[in-house]
Amino acid sequence: MKTMINGQVIQQVNHFLMLDFEWGKFLTWNFSEAINNPAYGYSILLLIFLCFFLFLLRKLRTELIHVFSDGEGNVQITPNALHELVRKSCDGIPGIFSPATSIIRKGQNFRLNVRIHIRPDCNIKETRLTLQKKIESIMIDNLSFTNFDGTDVVIKGFQGKT
Repeated sequence: MKTMINGQVIQQVNHFLMLDFEWGKFLTWNFSEAINNPAYGYSILLLIFLCFFLFLLRKLRTELIHVFSDGEGNVQITPNALHELVRKSCDGIPGIFSPATSIIRKGQNFRLNVRIHIRPDCNIKETRLTLQKKIESIMIDNLSFTNFDGTDVVIKGFQGKT
């Protein structure tokens, strides 16, 4: 009696999901039978959901960046803290607007790629040099980074009057 109830429940669930087929026969389907069966659509949706879930899981994982280590322990920093550090460093330099930072890792070392807007009348060489010196001074002298390779500056636009 119990197996009959379980069998009826399975049949009702299969009917609700439009899966009216025997599971053992799916290996013998040809391509057109597989495409027309709702189980194919459900499996594609499940695959898309799993890929999206894995993408989110990887994106939300916080990877810490090693700053230095000594006899008393390790010091690490989050990428968000580095972004904030660059943004605040750019605030003090006239002519730089909207800094955005990406972190480029090469083994244990990393570089900062800083994308900025500048004024059209700004001296690009001087601004780049000032920004690089300021960030490198903070990273190496103040925060004691041992694996910092430098800063690359990309101008992504112009802001203000010409």
